[in-house]
Amino acid sequence: MPASGPTPQPPASPSGKGPVFVRRLASTLALWGLVAAAIIAGNHWLFYLLLGFLGLASVREFIAMDPSVPSPWRFLLLAAAIAWTAGTFTITARTGHEWDPLVDLAFAAATVMAAFLPTLFRPIEGRATLWAIIWTVFGFFYIPWLWGFMTRLLFLHGFTPDGRLAGVPSILFVVAVTKMTDAGAYAIGSLIGKHKMIPHISPGKTWEGLLGAFAGALAAGFAVRAIYGPALPIASTQSLIIACLILAGVCIVGDLAESVVKRSLAIKDSGAILPGIGGALDLIDSLLWTAPVFYFLLKYVLPTA
Repeated sequence: MPASGPTPQPPASPSGKGPVFVRRLASTLALWGLVAAAIIAGNHWLFYLLLGFLGLASVREFIAMDPSVPSPWRFLLLAAAIAWTAGTFTITARTGHEWDPLVDLAFAAATVMAAFLPTLFRPIEGRATLWAIIWTVFGFFYIPWLWGFMTRLLFLHGFTPDGRLAGVPSILFVVAVTKMTDAGAYAIGSLIGKHKMIPHISPGKTWEGLLGAFAGALAAGFAVRAIYGPALPIASTQSLIIACLILAGVCIVGDLAESVVKRSLAIKDSGAILPGIGGALDLIDSLLWTAPVFYFLLKYVLPTA
């Protein structure tokens, strides 16, 4: 665990924002192409490959963020993530529906207990050992468990009569709203942003960009409803607006949450596999928050609206 705080990263210069935006746009379009291919094919295995790759790549990046964590806990976290991904994918593939909450409880209990096992075979190193245990449990819940809600959304309503996944509109909705929230905040913040929102966490975020975030979220939400109509399980325009605004707010906090992790460990990006974006975790950081919130909105709030 680092002994001192990271050196604050200076904000990007205006002259460098253009190339960064182009690289980010190219990476985003490529990823949207993969999502579109999975939607057009309507094959759940394509979604599994995409979700599994992004989730496990993010875990791998998280593991590399703190070199001070001993290797037994690194392998343990990766093993837990692989087991969770394989287990939940197997359940949904066999049943065609999301898994029972008891599966979540079983994995939670197993991960907490397993995090203590390396201490049986190595000396206790004070707070460093405790940090490794906490780091492992946190890493499991922060990435694979939260990311699992994408699969839950995909199978929330099972299959349509023609054999296609009924959750595809919900997945597209949460991804579009989340990504357009980011894009709107970045675009407006770059153009007219002057007042810093939370500079000690993310110097680039501005209050002006917040307006762009909400506008982007609403535009994406209405666009997805125009495409899917009644297939999107949101009953009314009022519910759609509420969902978009809630997800936009949660998206911003989710993005800041990863910034807290990175700043605490004195790193800029989680990885470098996506030009202009960074790593897989940089790509899905906000979805780790918006997917669970949207799932619970659909399951317990919006159907009664």
